[in-house]
Amino acid sequence: MSVGDGHAYRVHLVDPGGHISTHDVPTDVFEATERGLMLNSTTVIPWHRVVRYVRDVAQPLGEPELSSHAEVRVWLDDGSESGETMRIRADRFDPGPWTMDFLVVEAVNVEAATIHMKKIYVPWGRVLEYERMHVPAEHLMSARPD
Repeated sequence: MSVGDGHAYRVHLVDPGGHISTHDVPTDVFEATERGLMLNSTTVIPWHRVVRYVRDVAQPLGEPELSSHAEVRVWLDDGSESGETMRIRADRFDPGPWTMDFLVVEAVNVEAATIHMKKIYVPWGRVLEYERMHVPAEHLMSARPD
């Protein structure tokens, strides 16, 4: 099963020694809980070991999107020395109870009339900070979509 078909999560975990391991877990045996992630319906991984988990999603090109005049800058602990900083449209950002979730556009398939995105879930323990920022209207016209 490939992660690209949307029926699996790619889970990034910190192993002893600080190494990051990646696991593909089918959606039907995956669950986010208050204490961590349940993988294969039997194994619980505590939140402090979860770096992030990702799922591919597709959206039809004709779907109306919310226009956004704001974006969110997030600084994440990805296991590196300096972390990772991302800028996300505010309408693609969701601060949930256990994770901060956001959508990142990967590709646009004009022939299939779909937008392919990754939905990224980052546990709050891996969020160093986030900031909502107003984007001036003149930047919206010149900015790339994602």
